[in-house]
Amino acid sequence: MHSNKTSNCTPPEVLAPAGDPEALRAAIKGGANAVYLGVGQFNARQGATNFSVDELRDNIDLAHSYGVKVFMALNIPLKQNEMQEAIDIVHKAYAYNIDAVILEDLGLFFLLKEHFPDLPLHASTQMTIHNPQGVDFIGDAGASRVILSRELTTEQVKSIIDKTSVEIELFVHGALCYSFSGRCLFSTAITDRSANRGACFQPCRRPFKLSVDGEIIDSKLVGDYPISCAELCTFPGLGDIIKAGVMSLKIEGRMKKPEYVTASAGTYRSVAEKLCDTGENFNSDELDEMENELAKLFYRGFTRGFVLGENDVTQRKYSANYGAYLGKVANITKSQEEGKLTIQPLHDIKVNDGISINTPVRIIGCRVHGILVNGEAVKIAKKGEDATLLISAKTSKSVRNNDEVYVSTDPQLLERLQNIELQSTPLTIKIHARKGEKLRISVKSRNMETEAISDYIVQEAKSSPTSQEQIITALGKLGDTTFHAKDIILDVDDNIFIPIGALSGTRREAVEELFNSRFPRLGRNRSCPDVSTGYNREKTKTESKIPLLSVEVADIDSIFVASKSGADIIYAPIHLFAELMNEDNILRTNGLKEKNIEFVLMTPQISFEEDMPELKEQMQQVTDAGFKLACSNYGPVRLANELNVPFVAQKEFNPFNAYTTNAFNKSGAYRVTLSSELNLEETQDACVNTDPALQIEVMAYGRELLLVTKNDLLKPLIDDGIIKDESEVLLVDNTKGSFPVRRKNERTLIYNSTVLNMIEELDKLCDSGADVLRLDLSLYEKADVKDITRNFRKALDGKQIKLKSSRDEEYDQGHYFKGVL
Repeated sequence: MHSNKTSNCTPPEVLAPAGDPEALRAAIKGGANAVYLGVGQFNARQGATNFSVDELRDNIDLAHSYGVKVFMALNIPLKQNEMQEAIDIVHKAYAYNIDAVILEDLGLFFLLKEHFPDLPLHASTQMTIHNPQGVDFIGDAGASRVILSRELTTEQVKSIIDKTSVEIELFVHGALCYSFSGRCLFSTAITDRSANRGACFQPCRRPFKLSVDGEIIDSKLVGDYPISCAELCTFPGLGDIIKAGVMSLKIEGRMKKPEYVTASAGTYRSVAEKLCDTGENFNSDELDEMENELAKLFYRGFTRGFVLGENDVTQRKYSANYGAYLGKVANITKSQEEGKLTIQPLHDIKVNDGISINTPVRIIGCRVHGILVNGEAVKIAKKGEDATLLISAKTSKSVRNNDEVYVSTDPQLLERLQNIELQSTPLTIKIHARKGEKLRISVKSRNMETEAISDYIVQEAKSSPTSQEQIITALGKLGDTTFHAKDIILDVDDNIFIPIGALSGTRREAVEELFNSRFPRLGRNRSCPDVSTGYNREKTKTESKIPLLSVEVADIDSIFVASKSGADIIYAPIHLFAELMNEDNILRTNGLKEKNIEFVLMTPQISFEEDMPELKEQMQQVTDAGFKLACSNYGPVRLANELNVPFVAQKEFNPFNAYTTNAFNKSGAYRVTLSSELNLEETQDACVNTDPALQIEVMAYGRELLLVTKNDLLKPLIDDGIIKDESEVLLVDNTKGSFPVRRKNERTLIYNSTVLNMIEELDKLCDSGADVLRLDLSLYEKADVKDITRNFRKALDGKQIKLKSSRDEEYDQGHYFKGVL
């Protein structure tokens, strides 16, 4: 049970989505304190309309005139040839007084910190920061704010906030990604549209079946949409989030309608203000009504999210927007002319509302073209009344008793939200006018106050004194500003004379000072840098070198099989280290050093705060033993820095370009594994421009891990005894293949249906300039590890190869010959 009681506090910022200029105005109408938007295609919502550079200045000025901050999302990994254009966009936004830039790409982050040192940088949720050490790393690098992963609980969020001075932002409403954000390759695997680059195909919204050991599981047990998330909705429990100390409440929705933006911003603003003003939330009826209104605007089930303690955030029966729940069909009467659907609605329903009905076939939508209550035609049926809804005859054919009914469109609600006017900011204006003293006028808005002092010295009137009415009229004329005079306080002598021009000019000066104090305009005229890494491996290359061969394995026997089969580098999970160092294995482990094989222990992809003390101890032990470390989230990077040991930056960081590889090098990495979403040309671009002292690694073989999620997909089936430890579980899509599913530490891991295999094109991969070719054999038994490793060793040495044909696998060449959007 979550408490909504809060002590007196300053309400956190409400940060609303602005997918286009109309949505930006909608956010201001709703009372948002800030908006975030994308410019062009370099952001995590390529499907949104977004803003052009030409539209940016006017829209930033408009938002600022209402006291609303504007953050620009540039939160995707960038290809080498995109970096200069991204810098150009930031330069223009900087000149137009953008308030912050939201970033995923560490290379771009470092460049902006260097060239625009006074520009606030926010670490995107795409950076997958979910522990205090990760916050410390990016905070020390220059981030003023971190948007934490959505998988954290309020207790974890509070613990992070208590340990940092960096602002913390949290998603509180809207669509959820099934995967940890910034870590999903599912869309890329099936469509070449990269979720990490904002072009997600949304495969999690597709219908899937689950197969266990070759048998399809009844959809009643797992749902038709087993990995589709419900919409996050936290305002009923917002007190806990505010008490945690969150600075900004972020609403998802740059692809949603302006009315949704207005309503969601308004809801969170009003709830946050009430909690901070009174210590109490709205009552349950009020909260239900607010939730119902938001559901009418967009709904596929609501979840309170991991942040408020829910463990399952999916809505498995339907993945599209279907509206607010109205009730079940009590009776359906069908005729040639119309259908009559009897229902006792859980809230008011009106003529012309749109409804969705969950029929045995599918969810179908229609309009209510009439309502009967007690046989009489009415415009509205009240909550709890026995009502008959008149719907189309065609729709009624599929409807059965007990089908669920939802309100999907409320024209009156939409009209009300559309008709909300842009509200100007209220000012308290105070005039101090004493004879023989300079005229002073102060203006106050919320917690900000400015004062202007005129050169005019107030005179005693010789004939016609300036009346109080004249003073009030002059002070209240705020023209085309976005302010209005709420209160005018007069501290004036009797029988004085002040020229109207002096009153107006001093008031204007005070108001302009207030505006400029909220959004400073100075120091925003830097020249646009031409960026270059300064490296060119082509010029420094003296001879063609055969890349090293690295092999990733998951068990102890496979480590030693790989070492005997030609691996130069072996990766293994760090949790194996203790067993590797026991008396049964220590001699074999030490033998890796004797063979001059580099042995790298990989830290987990996801490591919450409670995992970090043990992980740091393990990392220290690995280092003391003379072995290497690999990191795939920023928390362990920080630990490696604290231990003063170099590390491998793994591909989960999405390194797309040489600016990013070099940024990791500056942060302590001696090797960086490039993203598997790059094609050969893009890979070569990154390699050529990277510091030659840094090793670049690329993937050459393996079944790719597409996503990791905190949502425990298989637990219900394990609890029911349907799945055993050794069971083979597949997520089956009739058109896109079967995707292996594993469960690890109560998390779900989903792998690609195909296996990357570049052995036939190894010469092209070698020509890319990569220093290391990696085989991900973490899903294979030792016999396959031996076969695959030996054949790649032979291929690199120019010998004939013959991979086993007994493995039932479908191979492809990943994105090397096509790339991603």
